[in-house]
Amino acid sequence: MLAILEAFLGILLLVGVFAIVAGFGLPELFPRFRFFPLRLFAIAIVLFVVAAIDFLLAFGLWNGFSWAWGATLVFAILGIAFAVFSLFLRPGIGEILSLIINLLVVYYLMQPRVHTYFTRNSPVTT
Repeated sequence: MLAILEAFLGILLLVGVFAIVAGFGLPELFPRFRFFPLRLFAIAIVLFVVAAIDFLLAFGLWNGFSWAWGATLVFAILGIAFAVFSLFLRPGIGEILSLIINLLVVYYLMQPRVHTYFTRNSPVTT
């Protein structure tokens, strides 16, 4: 379930990348700021990198890697903070979905059986 949620977050970010590349959204999101094409490109690159990280985390969660548990927790908390910040700038369905999914991910990761599963499957060094 965690891997699916994380992959869905990556898909949402890729939709944002495609919207920026296609030229939609940013003038409506930030009507008081003027964005130059270089800034749009930089934002699209950052979103693409975060989407790639989400897909990597989904892979790690799917396979039960222990590093994926900690990294997903950190990125979900950062995602919650970013979604709350974005809600103050421009409340929208994407921000609300991101907030809900990240809250679900944190809640699920904090369950004792989930934490045990990821620590049990950690590689043992001898």
